[in-house]
Amino acid sequence: MTNTRPKIRTGAAVAHFAIAGLLALSGTAAASGFALREGSADWMGNAFAGDTAKAYDASTVWTNPAGMVRMNWNEIDISANAILANSTFSGGNTIGGGATAGGLGSNVIEPAAIGGLYGLWSVSPQFKLGLAVDSPFGQRVTNPTNFVGRYQSLVSSISDVQVAVAAAYKINEQWSVGGGPVLDIFSARLTQALNLGPLAAAGDPVADLHGSDTAVGFNAGVMYQATPDLRFGADYRSRIQHNISGTQSVTTPGLVPLLSPATAAFLAAQNSPAGTKITLPDSLTLGVYWQATPALALLADAGWTHWGLLKTINVVPTGLGAQANAIAENWNDTVSVSVGANYQLTGSLMLQGGAGYDQSPVKVSNRTSRIPDSDRYLLAIGAQYEVIKNVTLQVAYAHIFFASASIANSASPTAGTIAGSYSTSAETVAVGLKVKF
Repeated sequence: MTNTRPKIRTGAAVAHFAIAGLLALSGTAAASGFALREGSADWMGNAFAGDTAKAYDASTVWTNPAGMVRMNWNEIDISANAILANSTFSGGNTIGGGATAGGLGSNVIEPAAIGGLYGLWSVSPQFKLGLAVDSPFGQRVTNPTNFVGRYQSLVSSISDVQVAVAAAYKINEQWSVGGGPVLDIFSARLTQALNLGPLAAAGDPVADLHGSDTAVGFNAGVMYQATPDLRFGADYRSRIQHNISGTQSVTTPGLVPLLSPATAAFLAAQNSPAGTKITLPDSLTLGVYWQATPALALLADAGWTHWGLLKTINVVPTGLGAQANAIAENWNDTVSVSVGANYQLTGSLMLQGGAGYDQSPVKVSNRTSRIPDSDRYLLAIGAQYEVIKNVTLQVAYAHIFFASASIANSASPTAGTIAGSYSTSAETVAVGLKVKF
């Protein structure tokens, strides 16, 4: 039995998968899109307020390298973060006016752990060197195999690690500058089921796309010490363009070749090396730190992220017969704001707190099942305790409230239209240790 109609429908589904793969991503923690802000436990304790102006420990190598000049000692900071999110979908999917059979599943966000490592070497009072290792982007979203929206997404996974080397120079008592190169190691895996139409009873093929790349960007910062108790910071992180190379493959149920050899041959042709380009956004953050009293410090940050770079992505397979296509994402630039405070309760114990807002780059018009992102609000607390001289333990906790995320997305004729809403919340816990020497 040969049926050319499934071949045509499958071709559209495979093409859609290949395109949606490397861009249809979502973040579930403290930053919008697929960004992550978790790194140092100190940052989380203030809901990321004042990070570009704090400049009181080695994590400033990452948040504003110009701040290194305020420290005339060597230091190593290390933090570990647990991200515990809950995101559930309510609604359904329709194809050609009919409801797609399947389930909704439960929590689609897998628990994740990330860390941060920051080191500072005080070469001289005017010149400092630093090293930072962080994970500024990432996600883990997994839908069940019978998900009603399986023809749009199943697994969406990103891993991103950046290694930054920085130098800072003290121009005078008010001004300092710093910056350096950033090495970015990016990888992704995206899967989805393919709709065979009349052959669906034979089972859904699953398309799987893996890709990775290493590229270079930079980070640059400036700090202004207005008074002994008041300072301002600005930090710019460059965009980083990745030329992703990888492989797309299709796993076909055993009955499909028997029922439609033409469809099976078409699916087999989609097994191919593939490539695309994705640009990680640049960002600008401004911060202030005010030592209002000997015990109380007030902090604030405001940031802009250039998510509007993510407009259209082209994925090009190189195999004979594999299809290339493009999809418009049309993300928007975002802003974030946060405020916080530190209170030195005793000589050894500092308490922290903060609140923040982070705008999402997607709205109902461009939200997909791989991007159930929405505006988020953050409340955080933390504490730092000097257990022995020059060794400080850090702990922090944050709760992230997500705005309701309605979805009404028509990915392709074979994927159908998914309509409903996502309900999401997240908690993050961090522990850290900083050692001066």
